[in-house]
Amino acid sequence: MDKGKIKAFHYSSMQRKYLYNFRKKNQYTMLQVSEMIEMSRNYYEMIENGRKGQRLSLKTAYKFATLLSIDLQDLYNLEEKYLEDQLND
Repeated sequence: MDKGKIKAFHYSSMQRKYLYNFRKKNQYTMLQVSEMIEMSRNYYEMIENGRKGQRLSLKTAYKFATLLSIDLQDLYNLEEKYLEDQLND
């Protein structure tokens, strides 16, 4: 099997869909979201795509919860589902 295809599959399976879906629903670019939460676009992209932030810091979690207009417990639940899905992949 082509390594490029394997990498692409693994990469997409790591995506934090709740961040992606929020961004697309509101028609925001990664740059717009990163500016809203005072984070570099590159770092935000890595978090959304699952390449960084295996465990989000409290500060980052608070920024995402505020952005999504949810409380920290709800964000924690989304992150737990994300991590659980990674283990089941």
